[in-house]
Amino acid sequence: MRQNFCVLIPSRQRVEVLATSLRKMPWLNSPHTCVGIESGEADTYARMLAKVAPRTKFAIYPNPTGSVAVAREALRRIAIDNGYTYYVVTDDNAVHRSEEALHNLVQCAADWPKKPVIMAGMHNTAIHFDRTKVLKKETINGLTSYPTVAMMFQVYAHDLYKEYAYPADAYGLDDRHLALWAMSRGVREFRVCMDAPFTKSRYDKKKGEVAGGQGTIPERMVKCGLAIARLATDFPRYVGASGTLRIPWSFIMDMEAGYTADRLVGGAMRKAEAIVTPHKKSAFRVRVTSRS
Repeated sequence: MRQNFCVLIPSRQRVEVLATSLRKMPWLNSPHTCVGIESGEADTYARMLAKVAPRTKFAIYPNPTGSVAVAREALRRIAIDNGYTYYVVTDDNAVHRSEEALHNLVQCAADWPKKPVIMAGMHNTAIHFDRTKVLKKETINGLTSYPTVAMMFQVYAHDLYKEYAYPADAYGLDDRHLALWAMSRGVREFRVCMDAPFTKSRYDKKKGEVAGGQGTIPERMVKCGLAIARLATDFPRYVGASGTLRIPWSFIMDMEAGYTADRLVGGAMRKAEAIVTPHKKSAFRVRVTSRS
């Protein structure tokens, strides 16, 4: 049985990125897809959507700080009022493989016997990074999932999502804030549906520089710092569970020296010192042994 769901996609400063994604996923040209747009970009996005995906709806909101969480909350409020059973939350540069993959994600959550559950799609790198967790996979009604917390292309049930509100200063850690909130409310089921594959680039190049929905690398650094402060304030025990704070010392000194980087350190495949512009690296290297 097909579930009653909508797809929520915020976008900022990436009209062409979203256009490309929508062309790859024509099934999202639907009144059950809602695109989030900032007020200052409304005309540009509206013109693109009229050509590429005219059946989609869009929400317009002010977002002076360029916070992903502000966009998510605007979309959440609109969608909740429409009373869907499930809400698929994704990004403008996340591409799921087929319409079937989208329906599989929602159906996998609906069929999982332990509720509430937060189900995510399977990123193309997950088969490597989650290789030990995949061994715990289970199949229900032909759909296979394994237990882990994943942060992209997720689906939330109405009863859970209606109770949540994204804080504006969660910025791009909006998904982590929601996950920690869910855990604090007793949610223990976090899974990845192997039958809902997708791909997503973490960074997109714009006009010869690295940019994205959250802005330049220095802008992202500030927003991530503020977002971590929000998470630590709301969930100090969870955020403090590692007993320390990992700081990429050499990367920070390189950036403070005025050099450039093509991404932030967290989640990168390369070492911190390899992320900065190759011919402009700091002469300083710091080795710190943290004490818990």
